[in-house]
Amino acid sequence: MTCPASTPSYPRPQHGAALIITMILLLIMSLLAVTSLRSTVMQERMSSNTYDHDLAFQSAEAGLRMGERQAENWVKNGATITWPSCQSPSPEGLYLNTDPATCPRPLWEGPAPGGSGSYWHNADNDTGEENIHFDNKGLSLSPFYIVELISEHAPCQINNPDSNTNCRRFRITASSRYANGRAQVILQSIYATE
Repeated sequence: MTCPASTPSYPRPQHGAALIITMILLLIMSLLAVTSLRSTVMQERMSSNTYDHDLAFQSAEAGLRMGERQAENWVKNGATITWPSCQSPSPEGLYLNTDPATCPRPLWEGPAPGGSGSYWHNADNDTGEENIHFDNKGLSLSPFYIVELISEHAPCQINNPDSNTNCRRFRITASSRYANGRAQVILQSIYATE
């Protein structure tokens, strides 16, 4: 019996397709990881900005309440109108609402709170009968406020302008900002008192 002659089989040469596919998959996974990391960093920044804004908002709201208390105390004490106008800053932050011809810009658009020539009153220095003291932990600025008397003879009830009782109306502006100026909040209210 004779055996057929066999030809030896040699391995076929490799062309590197597995290496190329592996490198492409590795690149795709790296891009997904970088995108995920960027998304995480962006969400962290957004949450810290929200936190900064919330603190600044709460601080400005405390300044607004302190300004309202200042206006109320001014009325309770029966003070006469001797408030400064826009020509000179007041240490108490109390102002007469002035004629736009005399003061072309609103007081809150003047020098920044805490700056020289600023019209803003630092609420951190307030200690009133309620003993409210603001802790400016984490804030680069304590709350500041401006109280402007805008009318002495406004009707107390808006829906009944012909009533005999008159109220004083105040515009109160408060400002606060978080460290490094990342979030600043300015609030305003119109406050009426008899």
